[in-house]
This record gives sequence, C-alpha cells and structure tokens, in this order.
Amino acid sequence: MKRREFLGSAAAAAATLLPLPGLVSVVHAQGKGKLTFLTPSSFSLAFSPVLYASVAGYFAKEGLDLKIEAGRGAAQVVQLTAAKQVQTGRTGGANYMMARVNSNAPVIAIATIAQRSPFAVISSKDAPIRTPQDLAGKVIGVQSAGGSMEATLDLMLMRAKIDPKSVRRERVADSAASFGMIQSKRVQGFLGNASSAIRLTAQNFPVSTMQMDDGVPGQVYVAEEAELAANKDAYVAFLRAAYRSAQELIAMDDAALQKAVALMRGKYDIPGSDNTPIALADMRANRELWATANPKQVLRCNEAQWTEGESLLRQAGLLKQPTTKPLYTNDIWEAANG
Repeated sequence: MKRREFLGSAAAAAATLLPLPGLVSVVHAQGKGKLTFLTPSSFSLAFSPVLYASVAGYFAKEGLDLKIEAGRGAAQVVQLTAAKQVQTGRTGGANYMMARVNSNAPVIAIATIAQRSPFAVISSKDAPIRTPQDLAGKVIGVQSAGGSMEATLDLMLMRAKIDPKSVRRERVADSAASFGMIQSKRVQGFLGNASSAIRLTAQNFPVSTMQMDDGVPGQVYVAEEAELAANKDAYVAFLRAAYRSAQELIAMDDAALQKAVALMRGKYDIPGSDNTPIALADMRANRELWATANPKQVLRCNEAQWTEGESLLRQAGLLKQPTTKPLYTNDIWEAANG
C-alpha cells in the first residue's frame, strides 16, 4: 500500500471509528498550543506517564494544552494520527513499524514508553498456556484485528516456528470480564496488557499468565511527520512533561504512588484504580516496562533495540519491503531532556 492509499484508508477509518468526543486540531495560540493524545484502549494505569502529567499540571507548566482521549485499538492510533485527527498517541512497536514500512504511513515514533511488550497471554489454571507451542490449535481472544496485540502474537508464533494460521482469533475486550469467555470455553485464552493480568490475579481469578517478549520495542508514541516538523515545540513540551511524570512515578514509594493514583482517578475513569493493592501492583508492573538499563533514558528510543526489532520483523516476513525512511527519531527527546 502506497502513501496515498494509506491516507485514504486512514481517512476512511477515521470516518468509521469516529466520533471520539472532543478531538481537536493543533491550535497555535498562547504557549505551545494544543495536542490531542490518543490511548489504544480505555484508560489504564499503563498510561500513567501521560495521565499523571495531566493531573499534576506538568503539561500546563510547559505551556501545552493536552487533551487525552481513549481509543479503540492500536491500529486506530496510527490511522487517526496519519489522518491528522489526533496529533500523537500510543501504539505497539511492531504494529507501528509494519504500518510505517508496509503501508508507507506518514507517522514516526518519537519515543519508546514500554521497552518490551506489555502484553501477556491470559488463560485458565485448569488449562494453562505456558509456552508459544501451547497456542497451536487454540482460539485466542484479541482486542482488535491488525492491532499491536495481534502483531506481537504473530511474531512470537513465527519465532517459535508455529503457523500463525493454526491459532484462531476471536474479538474480545482487554478486560477482566473477558475471563468469562475462557470459563465458557469460547476462547482458550486472550491477550491482555499488564494491567489486566494484575487485576485478574489480585481478584483471585484462577489465571495463568505467560508474558510476551518478541524482541521488538513494546509501545511507542507517534506523530505525523508534517505536524511534527511544523509544531516541534509542542512535541518537545509534551515529551518533557511525560518524562518528568515517568521519572517521578518510578521514584515513588507505595504511599506516594497511592496518592498519584488517587489524583488520576479523580479525573479519569480507570478500572481497578480504586482497589489499592491492585492499583499498586499494576503500577509496579508497568514501571518495569518503562525503565531501561539507564532509567534516565526513559522514553528514549534505544538504537540497538530498534535495529534488532526491525531485523526480527524482517526475518519473520512482517516487514515486506525495504525502506530508507527512519523508523524513529530521538530529536524531540534530546530537545526535551538532553
């Protein structure tokens, strides 16, 4: 798919998937202007670097008016960013790279928030899925077709030399409620993020969890190239505030984390955030995904990791054509935090 075709499909997707209430365009008035940030799913503590920066006033202190909207799948984030319906958002690394290379999407990664996949295969202790080989012949729930979860699943299967077609996919929500589909035998497992797995475990559901690590940058923030070039100051302000937020959350003890969660819950509807043990376990699990060997490099794209990730995707046949386009930029991170 060429750039024009991708933009056409993105616009069609935007028309189909919208309305998302309150979407705004970039406006240059006072300060750095306005941006809309789109999450790939309903609000979760996994998105704390942005949510906490919002409630703590860090975006406002940078002169940035940031609006946060909950999306409906990682693929939608890329589509709406490319169509300039939103200015930035969070999506899966593999999902983004395939759109960038295979569909010539005019979006680029400006930060890596989860250094490895935040996803897990959630199954029942009565019939646990413990290895990729256990997935063969199973029906597995995924949040959206073509999204980052499904891309992670495909890559993991290919690396394990398992035919992806041997695993049937069923559309399910990434939530604790989906465990009912396992109990009713409609699926043998489903893909969830760290928050979903933590909530199920904390609520004493009889779950088995297999962490997914496909060797590709887990979750990234993206921006449309022309918007990024025209409005660099707004994106620098965005990353500076998100970096400050992530650093503070990483350094917090449980008492401070509890207060931070309460602040976020006061503005955003975050399932499970009102249960202190679940929320704290959720935050601890997600913080592990943000930090690299050097915690001061949070949000920075690690060159070696991106090179390895691209190589793995090409070996798996998921990147179908060569490209000279950069897959990421650290220019915004360096301007914000260098």
